[in-house]
Amino acid sequence: MMPDSEIAFPVLDFLSGGEEDTHEFGKLLARSVFPGLLVLLSGDLGTGKTVLVRGIVEGLSGGNVRSPSFTLVNEYKADIPVTHADLYRLSCCRFEDLGLEEALEEKRLVLVEWAQNWKEPPQGETWQCVLEKRGARKDGETILIRIQAIGKRAARSLEEVRQALPEE
Repeated sequence: MMPDSEIAFPVLDFLSGGEEDTHEFGKLLARSVFPGLLVLLSGDLGTGKTVLVRGIVEGLSGGNVRSPSFTLVNEYKADIPVTHADLYRLSCCRFEDLGLEEALEEKRLVLVEWAQNWKEPPQGETWQCVLEKRGARKDGETILIRIQAIGKRAARSLEEVRQALPEE
């Protein structure tokens, strides 16, 4: 058996042509998320982190997503209970005050925007999502959504997403 440091973690790239594509991709991701999964979303302003979260939550029948920029954390009753955090304004509090580790222990799906501000997220089943602007088009910007799975179950679920993507 290989030590964790030698395991190749799978990566999935999705090229979004705009907000609608990102939202629909989030709904597709919702079919493969599971209780206790930590989804860390990083990227510049305007790359679609909240749109992707909205798609995931709607895909889980979780209702309307509000950006937690000022409240820091929102919770949604859904097929899998969801905790959604936004760490953009993190200087106003400490991470342990947010209860994200507890939400994972409670087997909630934890979605964290501006995850690059979390210096030491818990180790476990994780999807690291990086959203990056790739170029302008007439109808908007192209966004690369790159997801890396960490953990065996996270890797299996990301492979489910890969298989569910339409052929190009």
